[in-house]
Formats: sequence, structure tokens, C-alpha cells
Amino acid sequence: MMKNHSDSIFKELEEELFLYLELGTVPVRRLAGALSSIRNALSKLKDFLKEHPFKNQQEEIEFFKYEKPRFTSEQIFALEMFNIETNKPVTDNILIKAFYEKELQFLDRFFTQYKFLYQYHKFEFKELDALLFVRGAKPSDIILPETAGLDIDFSTSCDLLFGKFMAYDRLQIYLLEEIQSLSNPFKPSIEVREDFIDLKWTGETINLAELGYGIWLTKQINDGNATITEIIGWLEYHFQIKIGTAFRRWQSISRRKRIKPTKYLDQMKEAVLRRLDEENSR
Repeated sequence: MMKNHSDSIFKELEEELFLYLELGTVPVRRLAGALSSIRNALSKLKDFLKEHPFKNQQEEIEFFKYEKPRFTSEQIFALEMFNIETNKPVTDNILIKAFYEKELQFLDRFFTQYKFLYQYHKFEFKELDALLFVRGAKPSDIILPETAGLDIDFSTSCDLLFGKFMAYDRLQIYLLEEIQSLSNPFKPSIEVREDFIDLKWTGETINLAELGYGIWLTKQINDGNATITEIIGWLEYHFQIKIGTAFRRWQSISRRKRIKPTKYLDQMKEAVLRRLDEENSR
């Protein structure tokens, strides 16, 4: 029951966060809206827990190890992205790259500081779950972050830390993609033929991003050695359209819950199958 309810609340939250992302409002308004939605979702989660206590210890562990961190990771990620957007240099690519690298260094130090628990998170170990994700329990020989002031009925010694791990993993991917984009801007190796110049992409740009990820994940270019940033740049150049940052576009794709996440690829598949069916029926 808890897992199903948590999934339902999280889907609603993802849809709201997606809307804030697509609205493109100024960072502070986007952050305020996101934090409000996240706080509301956590409040719903907490109220449900009060009315429906855990059936056993394993259900409690599952909740504080996986469910609650999903929500807190969104909160932490939103705050970190706001800080990056508002503090990074505006135009100088060299300064922007140095800024991103400094942010990565911070993440590396954090992961090193909690190296044991980060590995525990990454490899989904279970041996210490009863100490890390049960309320009131606490291991005595592991470095843990300060948890003073947290709601003891809605917190354990490590659920917030695991939320940070999830958020910082996403942040690390974002920063690496941005650095790669600045360090290796896409340079076309061929010239566009004059008779191709009038060909223009008139569909939604999110569809091109979806196509780009499909190409990247199935390793269709350079034997799979092309990065998603390079592929997005390649598509932008040839279609003469701005797709945007690969990471942000992936966020948009992953949060399309009211429709199929692979909406465009599904449309392509259906169109090809329909054409084949029409030809075979002649």
C-alpha cells in the first residue's frame, strides 16, 4: 500500500516539476514553485504514513531507503541547479568551464567523505539496512551527517544522505555534459549540400531530442563512441534548430507521465508498421 501511494504522489510531483521546467520562468520563480510542490508531496507522504503505519521493519527500510529519498533528491537537485544557474559566469566559456569543474570537485569531495555509504548506495548493499533505515537506529562506527533537528518520526540516520547521493549523481552527469560541450564543441566534417538547405525540421524539438537519445543508446554512430552531447550538436547543425542541453531534454522526456515517455519513437514505429500493413494488403 505504501509503495503504491508513494508512486502516485511522486508521479504527480514529476508532472508539476516538468511544467515548471517547460515554462522557462526565471530561476527564482522556478525554484520557488518546485520547492513548494516538493514540500507538499513530502507532507502528503508524511500524513499517509501517520494514518498507515508500516506493517513490518522491511517495509520501513524500503520506504526510507528508496521512497523518501526520491522526493528529497528532487529538493536537493532543484536547489543545486538554482545555485549553478545564478552563480555561473555569463558569457566566458573558459570561466564557465572552470566554474563547472569546481562544482565537480565539491561533489568528488562529498562522495569521498562518505565513501563507504556511497558505495553502499551504488551497489545496493543490504547488510546494514536495519541500522541505516530504521527510525531510532544508528551505527556507531560509520561517519554519518548531522541529523539534528530532523523529524524523528519521519527520518532515519541515512535517508537524507541517500537523497543527496541521488541528487548529486544527477548533478555530476549534468556538469560533465556541460564541460564536454564547452571543451569539444561539435564541428561538422562535411558540408551541407546546397539542395539540402531548404530541408527544415518543423516538428517539436523534443522529438529530435528523443531521436538523439535513441541513436545514442543504441550506439548507431562511431561504433557507439559518440557522446549524447555530440549527437545533439550534430542534429542541431544538420537540422539548423536549437534542441538545447541534452541533460535538460532527458529530464523532459523522463517526466512525460501523462503520455508515453517515448511518444515520438512510438509514433514512428506505428507509422512504419501501418505503411507495411498497407503494402502487404495490396
